[in-house]
Amino acid sequence: MPEDVVVTLTNPCLDGADLTYSATVLEGKVPDSSGPCSLFIDPIGRPLSPVSVCGVRRRQNRRARR
Repeated sequence: MPEDVVVTLTNPCLDGADLTYSATVLEGKVPDSSGPCSLFIDPIGRPLSPVSVCGVRRRQNRRARR
């Protein structure tokens, strides 16, 4: 069974095709080694994101004014 680990990613750096970043573990434990994994980026808390809570409210307000 895969384990979930919640992290905050900071300091992204793109060098050619390589993307590196710093990660701070918020919940869970990063294993010493692993295989394939998935990264899910949650836009909540990003007020300018079109799918954030604030972004949804901005769209609703714009539509209500029409």
